[in-house]
Amino acid sequence: MIQTQGKRDSPRQTRAGSASAASSTSGSGSDSDDRDTAVSIPPVPPFNCRPFSRLISFPNNDILSDLTDDQLNALIFQYFQEKGFEHAAFNFGIEAEIEDVPIDRSIINKGALPSFVRQGLRYTQLKANVLASDVNSFGECCRLDPLDIITNNVDSLSKIIKDRKENAKKKDNDGEKDIYCGVSDQEKESEKQKLGKEKEHVQDMRMQQVSMHSEDQCKVDVHGGPPLIAHTPSLPSMTHQVSDSNVYVFEGHGLQVASCAWSPTDSLLAVGYFSSAARIWKISDDISSMHSSLLSVYVLNDYNAKTDGQSGSITNLAWNGEGELLATGSFEGQISIWSKNGYELKKTLKHKDSIFFLEWNRKGDFLLAVSSDYKVMVWDTNKWESKQELAFNSEQLLGVAWRNDTSFALLSEKQRIYVFNVGECLPIKTFSGHQKVIGGFKWDPTGTFLASYSIDGAIKIWTFNQRRSLHNLMHSPSVCSIKWSPTGPGTGNPDKQLLLASASSDGTVKIWDCNQWHVLYSFDGHREPVTLIEFSPDGELMASGADDQTLFIWKAKDGTILRSCSCYEPMVYIVSWNREGNKLAAVFENDTVCVIGLSLDDSSVH
Repeated sequence: MIQTQGKRDSPRQTRAGSASAASSTSGSGSDSDDRDTAVSIPPVPPFNCRPFSRLISFPNNDILSDLTDDQLNALIFQYFQEKGFEHAAFNFGIEAEIEDVPIDRSIINKGALPSFVRQGLRYTQLKANVLASDVNSFGECCRLDPLDIITNNVDSLSKIIKDRKENAKKKDNDGEKDIYCGVSDQEKESEKQKLGKEKEHVQDMRMQQVSMHSEDQCKVDVHGGPPLIAHTPSLPSMTHQVSDSNVYVFEGHGLQVASCAWSPTDSLLAVGYFSSAARIWKISDDISSMHSSLLSVYVLNDYNAKTDGQSGSITNLAWNGEGELLATGSFEGQISIWSKNGYELKKTLKHKDSIFFLEWNRKGDFLLAVSSDYKVMVWDTNKWESKQELAFNSEQLLGVAWRNDTSFALLSEKQRIYVFNVGECLPIKTFSGHQKVIGGFKWDPTGTFLASYSIDGAIKIWTFNQRRSLHNLMHSPSVCSIKWSPTGPGTGNPDKQLLLASASSDGTVKIWDCNQWHVLYSFDGHREPVTLIEFSPDGELMASGADDQTLFIWKAKDGTILRSCSCYEPMVYIVSWNREGNKLAAVFENDTVCVIGLSLDDSSVH
C-alpha cells in the first residue's frame, strides 16, 4: 500500500491527451493520398502567467450570500484547467473575460467546483426528503439519482420521494422487500451492468469452445469480439503486493506534474511541472535505502527565461536516445536543452507560443516540436537550427510520432494521419479511413506497421504498401490506449514475438498476435477502466493502471500477475519503466510521484 504525505483535498481528473475511448468497427476506408498541409491548433496561452490588477478573497466570508457570476466563472475556468480542457478553458476565458475577474484564483481549492456540486446535490436531496416527510417518517432518507436531482425542482423531487415511499409500503405489505428507499437508480443500474459483464464472460467462454473446431480462424481479417485462446487471469493474492519499503514517494512538492520520464541510460528520473521548473532525481538502486538518505535532485532553472514572475512552466520533456541531453518545453514557447545531470543549459530554442509536443528521433540528430501557433518544427541538433517548418491552418493536431530517423507522422482531428519526410513540405502518405476522431496512434518499433484507434470503434493496422487498412481489430466499445511491444526483428529483442496491447474501459487488456492478428488472451485483473499500459524494456512484462486505484505488473506472454500496487490515491496517469525494467515511476492524478522497486527474479518472469 502506498502512503503519501502532503496529500491535497481533491484529486485532479484525467488530463487531456489521454487517449479517447473507442469501440471497433469492421469496415475500412480508402486512403486519400492527396498532399494536404493544412492543420490548425487553437492557441492556448499560459493562463496562470498573467497578474491581476486587484484581488479579493474567495469565497465571501458570508456563507449565506449568493455566489456571484465572477466567482462561478472562476470555478468553471479552474475546473476546465484541472481537467486538461485547455482549449475549452481558453475559449471560456475569453468570453467570460476571466482576466478581468478580481478574484485570486490561486487560493481556490483543487476540485472546488465538483465538490460544491456534489454538496449541492446532497443538500437538495436532503431538502426534498424533509418536504416529503411526515411525522411518522421523519428521519427516513430516500436516496435520489443525481440525474433526478438536476432535472427536477425540489417540489417535484419531494413528490417522487412520496411516491416511492408509498410504493415501498405497498410492496412491504405484499411481502416484498422495500427497494425504493436507500437504493438509488444508479446503484440498480450498476448491478445490471455487473450481471451483464458476467453474461458476456460466459458468452466468451462459449465462443472459445466453438473456435477450437474452426480451421479458418487465422484467416479472419475483421474481428468482432474475438475468442480467447488463453486463460483469463484471476485477481492477485495479497502476496503480490509491493511492500512499503519498495515504494518511495516524493513528499510535499505540491506541484502539478506535466511529464515524467527515465533516462534511457542512467538511474535518472526527470519530472516536469506545469507551474514550475523541471527536476532531475538521482534514484538509488536500493529503494528501501532512499527512505533514510537525502535524495539527490537538481532543479532546472533557466533564469534568463523568466516571464511574468515564472521560471519555465513546463509542458513536456524528452530525453535523447543516448541519455546525454534532456529537452524541456514550456508554456512560454521555449525549448531548453540540458546536460543529463541538469548542471548545464546547452541550448535554447525559441517558438512563438506554447510547446504542445516534443520528441527526439532515435538517432538524436533531430528534435520534433509542435507549438500552439500552428507550427511544426524539426530542429537539427547538430547545428541547432531549424531544418523544417510546417504551418497548419485548418485542422487541429492531436499527436506526433517519429516513424524512423528521417520521417514522422502527424495526427489530425479530421480522421487523417499525415506522414512527412524530414525536409519536405508535403506529406508522402496520408492514412484515412476512420469515420470518427482518431483517439491515438502508435508505430511499431521498426516503423513497418501503424496502429490507430477511433471512437468509430476500429483499431486499424496500416502499412505503406496499401491504401486500405491491412487489418481491423475489435476490443470492446471503448478502447483507451494501445502499445506495441519492443520486440521482434530489428529491435533489441529480435527473438521475441511482436505483440500489440490494447486497453479498454471494460477493465480488460487484450494482447494481439501480430503474425495472425488475433487475440492471444484477455487480461481482466482490473475491475474498472484501464487507463494506461506500458511494456517493460525487454517486452516480458506489462504495467497497467486503472480507475480501480490499482497498478498491476504481469507477464505479457500469459497474463500471470507478478506484482500489484493498491493504494488510496486516484488512478495512475503516467507510468515509466527504467532501463533495467526493475523500477517503475508512477504519477497519480493528485500529482503524487512515486518510484516502485520490483524485486523480480528470472524464474518468476520467465
